[in-house]
Amino acid sequence: MSNSIHKNPKKENQNSKLDWLEFALEMLIKKGPEALKITPLCELKGVTKGSFYHHFKNRSEFIDTLMEHWYQKMTLDFISQANTEASPMERLNKLDQVIANQNIEAEMHIRAWSLKESSIALHLEKIDQQRQDYLASCYKDLGLDDQAAKDVALMAYANFLGMQQVHPRPSIETVLRVTTMASKAFIPAFKED
Repeated sequence: MSNSIHKNPKKENQNSKLDWLEFALEMLIKKGPEALKITPLCELKGVTKGSFYHHFKNRSEFIDTLMEHWYQKMTLDFISQANTEASPMERLNKLDQVIANQNIEAEMHIRAWSLKESSIALHLEKIDQQRQDYLASCYKDLGLDDQAAKDVALMAYANFLGMQQVHPRPSIETVLRVTTMASKAFIPAFKED
């Protein structure tokens, strides 16, 4: 009979770095940024601080890693999926589909958090620029000049973010439909003569 200790793979996965990051996003939505301090987060997760420090040197590293994870998951992965389409309009439509099929609730909470924690605002600058640049590249490919493409990208992106603040909150389908409708008004291929 073996004396080896059998590790529970499910339990190990619950304390993986990725699990910590996903749990943190869930707690941010449910309890706010105060829950993302080391002690409350460990208590909510039901683990010791050692589990946290196994993956992160300190809270600052944790927050940076969390924001990089969110950037990868909610920006770069979305763009990668949209880029599976050939034409710029197909890419924009695919991006809308990807967004509609994801839980993007953390977006609002991260933006509110950035008002109190400057490091979050720095991450949002990079994320917002990447997202606007992608939209602008699609609009440019649809026939807009550089400045017009950037302006329409800013308008569409600000419209998308702003509509998430309306109460009662419109469905994500409504947000995407209205944002797309407004953007198309500026794209030559969709203007009526």
